Amino acid sequence: MKKIIALIILLSVCTFAFATEGRINGMGVNPIFYNDDYLINIFPQYLTQYMNNAYIDAYFNSYYGNQYSGGLNFKLLGNDFGIYINKNFPIQFDYEYAKLEKAMNLYLAMGGLGLGFDIAMDNYTNDNYSPSGSLKENTLGVGGKIGLEVSGFDVGGQVHFATGKSTEEHVEEVKDNVFLVQGAARMKMFETDKSVVYPAVELDMVSAKATCTYLTKTDDRVEDTYNCFSIDPGIGYNHWLTEEVLVIAAVSCGFHTAKSKESYVYSDTTITYDGNYTKITLPKLELGLEAYLAKWLTLRAGINKEYYYYSSKGDECCKDDVKVSYYSSYFDYAFGVGLTFGKWTIDWEICDDLLWNAPYIVTGNESDFACSFTVKYAFGK
Repeated sequence: MKKIIALIILLSVCTFAFATEGRINGMGVNPIFYNDDYLINIFPQYLTQYMNNAYIDAYFNSYYGNQYSGGLNFKLLGNDFGIYINKNFPIQFDYEYAKLEKAMNLYLAMGGLGLGFDIAMDNYTNDNYSPSGSLKENTLGVGGKIGLEVSGFDVGGQVHFATGKSTEEHVEEVKDNVFLVQGAARMKMFETDKSVVYPAVELDMVSAKATCTYLTKTDDRVEDTYNCFSIDPGIGYNHWLTEEVLVIAAVSCGFHTAKSKESYVYSDTTITYDGNYTKITLPKLELGLEAYLAKWLTLRAGINKEYYYYSSKGDECCKDDVKVSYYSSYFDYAFGVGLTFGKWTIDWEICDDLLWNAPYIVTGNESDFACSFTVKYAFGK
C-alpha cells in the first residue's frame, strides 16, 4: 500500500513557509515569541504593520524539493490587502504528482481584525502510466483564517480541509480527507524600552481518513483513520543588549497525543489494528541572536534544545499491545545573514553544508548555498 494516509501535518505554526522565511529560519526561534512579517500567517491582523512590501521566497525541504513563492501587501480602497502565490498548503498527501504545494493566500485587515483565505488544487492524468493502464490524481484544499488584537492580546484561528483521490487503473484507488484546526494566542507584557515578554500558546487538532481500495474482483480495501491533538504553551523574552544586538530567549512545553486505526476489509472478514501515541515535551529551550553590524549587514544565530518523553501502544504483526516508551532529546542550530540596500532586504539562512565544507570556490566540492532565501522590497514611503 504505497499511498495510504502518508500525510505531512504541520503541528507547529513555526514550520509554515511564509513571508520572511530567511529571517525566521536563520534566527532558529519560534516566531510567535517575537515580531516579524511571518506573524501575518498566525495572526492576520498583523498585515497592517507590514504594508507596502513585496516578497520573493526560495527554500528547500525533503518533501517539496526546491520551492519558490511570492507575495504582496498593499492598500486598496482604504483597506489593507495581502496576496501570496505558490505557498505550501498545511496538509499534504503522498500522491505521486498531484501536490498541494501551489496554494494562493488572500488577506484582508481592518484595524485590529484580520481575515485570510487559502486555496490550493492540482490534478494529473497519464493514460499510459503503466502496463495496467492510466493514473489519475486530483487534490483540493481550502482554508480560512481569522485574527483579532485587543489591548495587546493577539488571538488567531484557522481551519483547513483537504481532499484527494488517486486512481491507478486496474490496481488501486486511494481517497483521502483531512480536517485541520489550529489556534494561537499571545500577550505583550512587561514592555520597556529594551525588553518585552510574550506568553503564548499554540493548539492543533487533526482528523484524517484514508481508504485504499484494491481494484480486484473482491474489492478488498484498507481504511485508515487518524486523530491527534497537541498544545504548546510557552513564554518568550526579547531584550536589546545594545541598540544593535537583540537577544530572544524562549522556554516552552508541549503535549501531543494521537490515535490511529487501520482496518483491512476483506469479503469475509475485517482485521483491525489500533495505535495510541503520546509525546510530552518538557522543556524546550530556544535562544536566538540578531546583531546589526552595519546599516547593510545583520548576522543571526540560534540554538534550541528539546527534551521529550515518547510512548506508544498498539497492535503490530498480529501481536497484541506492543508497547514502546523512552526519554530522549533533540538539538538544532541555525545561522543567517541579512543584507539591506536601500529599500531592498535579503534574508539568507546559511546551510550547514556551506559552513562545514566551505564554498566551491575554496574546496572545489559542491555545497548548498542556502536552505531558505528571501528578497523583500519596501515600495512605500
